Amino acid sequence: MTRRWSVGRSRLAESTRRWLSLSALVGSVFFVTCAKKEPEADYRPTTTIRDLMDGMVDPAADTIWNSVSTTITKKGTEEKAPHTEEEWSTVRHSAIALLEASNLVQIPGRHVAMPGQKNEQGIELQPEQIETLINQDRQAWITLAHGLHDAATQALQAADSKDPTKVLESGDAIDNACEHCHQRYWYPHPPAK
Repeated sequence: MTRRWSVGRSRLAESTRRWLSLSALVGSVFFVTCAKKEPEADYRPTTTIRDLMDGMVDPAADTIWNSVSTTITKKGTEEKAPHTEEEWSTVRHSAIALLEASNLVQIPGRHVAMPGQKNEQGIELQPEQIETLINQDRQAWITLAHGLHDAATQALQAADSKDPTKVLESGDAIDNACEHCHQRYWYPHPPAK
């Protein structure tokens, strides 16, 4: 009686294993064939790089740069730094705006300026010249945008740790990131000798 029971139990266990294996296989095939693929991003850039610079990058960078300073006057040294939660929140939000602006400028199809817009100051390249430079070496553009992202990350970490010295250091990093990009794309290149 014991032998029959163990043989029956063995057959039942084998049947159960086969059924579970078959169920797992069918389930896997079902999930693979029915799983929806992630749609590719369908970017719709409606603003220009100039718009992002004027509307996001410049104001956010200015807020970070102006949040910590030392001014020496006849009356003595004046130190400025965020102190309240609201002031630190303003620095943090500006860092986030810079972080995301560095991603937004990389979206394919975004133009430098609106058609017909010109730079009137006489010290920078025209938008179509800048766009040509960007399109000639897109990887360089992305690398410089990542430089801004890295600098803005420092500002975000400084705001989160409420460290004025780190905010000041991140401001230098932001300035360097901006200047590297401007030297490549904004200012006229010196004539070849």
